[in-house]
Amino acid sequence: MSNKVANKKRYEEKVPAGIILSILAAGIVPLIMRTFTYDSHLSGYEWFPSDGTVVDIFLAYKSFAMITIGVCMAIALAYRAYDHEKFPLTRLFKVLFIYAALVLISGLASKWKGFAFGGSYEMFESVLVVLCYVMFAFYTFTDVKNEKTVKTLLKWVGIFALILMLIGVFQGFGADLFATKFGKVLFSTPSFWSNLDNLIIRMPKGTSYSTLYNPNFFSLYLALVLPMAVAAFFAVKEKKARILSGAIIVCSVILLVTDISITGVMSLVISGIVTLLVVLSRRKKQFVTAFSLVMAVIVIGIIMCIAVKPVHELFLRKINADPTPLTSGTLKDIETNTDNVTLDLKDGTKCVIEYAFDDSGSMTVTAQDGDENDLTVTWNGTSDDITDPDGKVIASVIPKSTEDGQNFISISIDTREFYFIQDEDGYEYVTGSGKLVKLDDHIKTADVFPEDFFSNRGIIWNRTLPLLPKHIILGSGQNTFLMVYPQNNYVMKSLLIESETTSIDVKPHNLYLQQWVENGLIALILYLIVVIGYLVQTASVIRHHDIKKPMVILSIGAFAGILAHMAAGIANDSNVCTSPVMWVLLGLGFAINEIIKHEDSDTAGNA
Repeated sequence: MSNKVANKKRYEEKVPAGIILSILAAGIVPLIMRTFTYDSHLSGYEWFPSDGTVVDIFLAYKSFAMITIGVCMAIALAYRAYDHEKFPLTRLFKVLFIYAALVLISGLASKWKGFAFGGSYEMFESVLVVLCYVMFAFYTFTDVKNEKTVKTLLKWVGIFALILMLIGVFQGFGADLFATKFGKVLFSTPSFWSNLDNLIIRMPKGTSYSTLYNPNFFSLYLALVLPMAVAAFFAVKEKKARILSGAIIVCSVILLVTDISITGVMSLVISGIVTLLVVLSRRKKQFVTAFSLVMAVIVIGIIMCIAVKPVHELFLRKINADPTPLTSGTLKDIETNTDNVTLDLKDGTKCVIEYAFDDSGSMTVTAQDGDENDLTVTWNGTSDDITDPDGKVIASVIPKSTEDGQNFISISIDTREFYFIQDEDGYEYVTGSGKLVKLDDHIKTADVFPEDFFSNRGIIWNRTLPLLPKHIILGSGQNTFLMVYPQNNYVMKSLLIESETTSIDVKPHNLYLQQWVENGLIALILYLIVVIGYLVQTASVIRHHDIKKPMVILSIGAFAGILAHMAAGIANDSNVCTSPVMWVLLGLGFAINEIIKHEDSDTAGNA
């Protein structure tokens, strides 16, 4: 062996110091929490409260950290290139770089460049952050060259993942660190320390959210981490490593059971089945048997969900939201006109309401149906009840007045109250933040999904689908979904929750709709080409290499993790809490595949 070859081999057996950047991205970033007060620049919009100042705890500093890490990675790559290192540039990474370019172009072309590049309300996943995601994947791919580096990366990311999960486990059992004064001091800036009692993270007791902002993001996190932990448990023989992997597995199971995330469970089940089929595809007979069994179980499950009433009801309870006035009430929509307020009811009828106050402050209400027939209005001591010809109360009109004596009304229907006032523009709706707006029925909706489907995601998906044709080539720009989505659907939001102003739809709750709207269909296709290309490449590696080898086992874990993330993405968005883990894992997965190929080629060459 020449000295040159020997030196190269020794170099490749070392763990590069630069791997710490990948560890920081996938391990430390998800743990970052810090109060950040900023101007949302949304106070001028009718659907946002007048005070645009917002306090963020979970997202902003994660994005700042990622941009810092991404810049460091770029500098490290530039130095390595200056040092004459040649980077492997595969076809899939070329596609990934084109995807990054389209994200950048969509941001530059956006009408809301400030949001696209700086982040927006509850969304700090800017163009720069997405470019850093791509950097995470490529840097990890080029930096991980041997088994020792793989194990080092997994060990340290696993340690930080265990810390994150333990916080979530304790929260699930009612012991929330961040509800204590000590925990609040940990994540807040000194300006909050004198008023910690008012610094509250509004989560129901027993909810596991850890440092990931909300339970839905835990679904994405578990989808990535659990399969890799299972693979590491079998692939890495060291006792400490197995204890770490075992602890992560136990915590993951506890989180899935106590917090019962249907998305997390479904994504892991789908990933597990597909991964098992890929492994069994090495032997045709076993694959056919397993595939037939899986299809039989799926068919039986579908039949039971449709035909067996208890199973059908349980299935609907799991995938749909609890009943609300939106789904169980009588109101469909409201229009404010120059001369009246019109209630559009689900049975196809209308209730047209007019009111007036005399000089003494006494209220008079008149009401008609859609055919201009008078409806009965009866004062009950506190409100005027409007009844149909059968004597059933349609709605109640309650007199109100402001502190300065201005009269207005509240219309009560389906356990919700809607406030209206008359001014020079006629009847106007009073939002929860006190702004006056006109209500109309011109909001486009696709009516593809039931409104309560997948915990009310059907509502958002129906209103997102009409946006798609406008964003074929370029999207609206990162973080700009809230600007193109119809936020003025006040009636729907009020029927869904108590106050429409507490619900600003900043994301579509679907990774693929999010990519399409914000970055364009072409960018979404390129993203899918890269991820699906990785899965196809890894499936080939699994099928053609010895699955008893540690690296092949780890490649199975990476395959299952990325696949589970894609499945969970059907009901969740990309976000700064979990996406760094996904992109580092993607780069690691590509690197593991290359290590396996080179190991086998070296073995063949030495034979």
